[in-house]
Amino acid sequence: MWPVDIALGFSRSALEFMLLPPIPLIVVIALGSLACAWIKQAPFRTQAWKTHHWFVLSHMLFFAAAIAVGMLWPATGPPSTRFPNRAGVRYLDAVMYSSFASCAFWIWRMKGFRWFAGSLMALMEVPVLGALFVAGMSVTGDWL
Repeated sequence: MWPVDIALGFSRSALEFMLLPPIPLIVVIALGSLACAWIKQAPFRTQAWKTHHWFVLSHMLFFAAAIAVGMLWPATGPPSTRFPNRAGVRYLDAVMYSSFASCAFWIWRMKGFRWFAGSLMALMEVPVLGALFVAGMSVTGDWL
């Protein structure tokens, strides 16, 4: 199987993670909060929005990083007895904590419209958590 096929399969599974029962509720709440913050704080109409705030969209690179960890460091051993890849688990932990730190950084950085930033980061973190979930299954060998 080609690496691109594996990456696309992991990505599809990570996005399907958003269909699990509690996750759509979180997405709807985050979207509603984002819409209310958009109306109330008007981040693009005020002078508080700076051009460097667009870098907040780089947070989605954590999705690709998690998928890459799941592809590059899968569990080892025969299919009946898989052994978790210790390096993969460590790298996945680093991606997860870096993702949380990125969320905190961007919420802190967007002074004047932190409600908007928090809602945006909550919405952007859902697919990243899905990617972390799928990559975690890959590096530990515990597939659901």
